Amino acid sequence: MTFRLDASDPRHARALELLADREIGWLGTNGRDGYPHAVPVWFVWHDEAVITFSQPHAAKARNLRADRRAMLQLETSADGEEWLVLQGDAELLSEPTAVWMERVREQYLAKYTAGLDALGWSLQRLVDDFSLVIALRPHRLIGL
Repeated sequence: MTFRLDASDPRHARALELLADREIGWLGTNGRDGYPHAVPVWFVWHDEAVITFSQPHAAKARNLRADRRAMLQLETSADGEEWLVLQGDAELLSEPTAVWMERVREQYLAKYTAGLDALGWSLQRLVDDFSLVIALRPHRLIGL
């Protein structure tokens, strides 16, 4: 059975809202040393998946080549009482970021134009440097 976030379910609707609004998520993978590995990532929710871009040789990419199990965690309240974790399987997609950016450009720029500006980066730099696309397809929602 495929897991889907259902906007008619209040908990799922809140998760969809947070996935649209939050700028930073923590992507957790299983490190090759056996310890969890978590890094902050920019992401968008697209076609029932968390889409994030990575440098091809980053630890998260190496980890996912060995073990597809992953999670995305969002802190959703200042007091830590509300939080969201999506667990699922991640796939390293064959299409590069340049192709994917055509699909998610508007959504991505709505979230990250200010972040790119703060870094002094162009969108093209991000596309060139973070050329690997990771799609996390959740099978479980925890929290909220």
